[in-house]
Amino acid sequence: MVLSSTFLINKKMLKKNYIKYFRSILLLIIIILIFSISILFVKYYERRKNLELATCNINTSLESFENFNDDFNLRHEDGIMISREKLIDQPSLIYFGYTYCPDICPFDLMRNSQVVDLLYQENIKIKPIFITLDPKRDTLKTLKEYTDFHHKDMIGLTGSEKDIKKIKDIFMIYSQMPRDLSEDYIINHSTFTYFVLPEVGLTTYFTRKDKVEKITNSVKCILEKYKALK
Repeated sequence: MVLSSTFLINKKMLKKNYIKYFRSILLLIIIILIFSISILFVKYYERRKNLELATCNINTSLESFENFNDDFNLRHEDGIMISREKLIDQPSLIYFGYTYCPDICPFDLMRNSQVVDLLYQENIKIKPIFITLDPKRDTLKTLKEYTDFHHKDMIGLTGSEKDIKKIKDIFMIYSQMPRDLSEDYIINHSTFTYFVLPEVGLTTYFTRKDKVEKITNSVKCILEKYKALK
């Protein structure tokens, strides 16, 4: 009788432990399934988004710039420090250069300004942004005069060497200072224009070969696609 009772007790304990173990395994499987479905959903959304944007004649997708969500702080031409979140509070075209640039920067900024004006005529407001790669010469006063000349809404930004390096790393910008800085020097640098959305981040970039019409149409298309996906 004692053995029988002990056996029954052990059997009940085993059954209880088995049920407890089974529930734990089941819960773990459910968690894994939910996690997997979430990942698949995100990938599906991203894939759908990229497929949608592919029709906008873009050069690349935001997947190429995973670090963009890193925060940064730069000095506004008005003298205040501004973060990424506060700077990009609306769709923006960002260009990196320097005010002493003899020809390339002025040409690209003129083109970007034309894009901004064309889109504004269709009630699409784009913020033109200029970030200097030459904080030594580009003072706040110089930046403000330079951006005001190119467009009334253009914002100039500068920062310490560390600040500029960080923003360059985020956007994968190349720039090379010459060894001799005693005279009017020229900086070799990349010349991309980046289109950025507040809640999304970097959507694509434009090269020097891209004309006003292409950039304008691509920006309109991207905005329409994202609006449709919301």
